[in-house]
Amino acid sequence: MSDDSPSYRMYNEFAHLWQQISAPEDYAEEAAELREALFDMLPDGPDAYRPKVLEMGVGGGNSLSHLTDFMDAVATDLSAEMLEISRAVNPSVQHIVGDMRDLRLEQEFDAVVILDAISYMLTQDDLRRTFETARAHLSPGGVFIAGPDWLQGITPVPNLSCKLGKASDLSYAEYVHDPDPSDTEIELIFNFFITQPDGSVRVEEDRHRHGIFPLETWLLTMREAGFESGTRRYPSDVIGGSGYYITGIAI
Repeated sequence: MSDDSPSYRMYNEFAHLWQQISAPEDYAEEAAELREALFDMLPDGPDAYRPKVLEMGVGGGNSLSHLTDFMDAVATDLSAEMLEISRAVNPSVQHIVGDMRDLRLEQEFDAVVILDAISYMLTQDDLRRTFETARAHLSPGGVFIAGPDWLQGITPVPNLSCKLGKASDLSYAEYVHDPDPSDTEIELIFNFFITQPDGSVRVEEDRHRHGIFPLETWLLTMREAGFESGTRRYPSDVIGGSGYYITGIAI
């Protein structure tokens, strides 16, 4: 994601449709995996205290909605429209508009989390800046977890991948392909079929770019940003994504 980052329509113009695309109840299993990972890495167990957690790129707040009983959270995102969606399901959470590459809140957290939003980092410099942001919000021993959707050489990117979804007045198709396997980007194309009040169907297109890097790039860049880096597996066949959390302990 360069400084001329595109404004993805899904997260702005069509944000009001988000919970038809992705509902909070669908994220219980993902949230349970994240909670287990966090409390395994934090110095004290889940019954000792409520950790203070920063989630960057929170989007609609679906995963976070299953975690606020166990932690105190602050949530950030580039999209003010998506933060409004998250506020509705996470009313106890402070929400702040901000870019994960240069955000500075002047607050300290026990943990920083970025889930699939990390996939919008398109260059190694984007990753470095994001990891430096995470480190700036942690004291030594603080926990960082990132959940990329793609890992080069690990996560297959078929050239003809299509996913369909339908909910009430919205249907959509997602097409994923890799137009240039020699670079660090892949493309996701969404087509939305929106039923209008008069029964007609409006068709809209939204193109997204995701970064895809080798695992060693993630680990090396995290180490350079001031972390002891590692990985943690999770069942991708159940909750999607690459199947790996990239983890860090601030040093």
